[in-house]
Amino acid sequence: MKGRETGTPAVKGARDRSWRLTCHMGMEPAKCDLVIARIAARQHGVVSYSQLRTAGMSQPVISKRTKAGRLHRVHRAVYAVGHTRLSFEGRCMAAVLALGEGAAVSHRSAAALWGMLRARDGPIEITVQGDAGRDKRNGIRVHRSTSLIAGVTTRRQGIALTKPRRTLRDLHRTVPLPIYRRAARRALDLRLVRSNAPERA
Repeated sequence: MKGRETGTPAVKGARDRSWRLTCHMGMEPAKCDLVIARIAARQHGVVSYSQLRTAGMSQPVISKRTKAGRLHRVHRAVYAVGHTRLSFEGRCMAAVLALGEGAAVSHRSAAALWGMLRARDGPIEITVQGDAGRDKRNGIRVHRSTSLIAGVTTRRQGIALTKPRRTLRDLHRTVPLPIYRRAARRALDLRLVRSNAPERA
């Protein structure tokens, strides 16, 4: 990837490319597993139910592989392939896949992906388009925004997330001042932003 950001909208990209890999009718199970593994490799070890079906895997086969420990449910309709030891990036990708079209990692989770803050345990913060308030799912903290558009989102390591300045704006409203200042300084050091973010009283 060229640079720290791309202008590609968060809802498209690597996912579309991976869907071209399919398990053909009559393909040996080992070869079908290889197709799924290739998709997972591009997505930090996780795949969605839709991707499994699009790749040619039937519901009975998905259930069989889940029972056999080849697929592990992370969220509803999202699976880890082969094991459950997901990296922070894998947890972020799984959360985006769980929320679907237009979802983007945001707030402290996005700051960790950008390197502004350290990754931490706990729910992954995701922002989705809308104004119906906030929701919390198991392992995901959902924020809703009417201003989440392609101009404020991008991809990093294949994961949809808010751009650095939008990430700082979200932190500005939601975290203690010392944490916000630390993130803002780090963003400047990494040249993710060109000027100081607005100071918070």
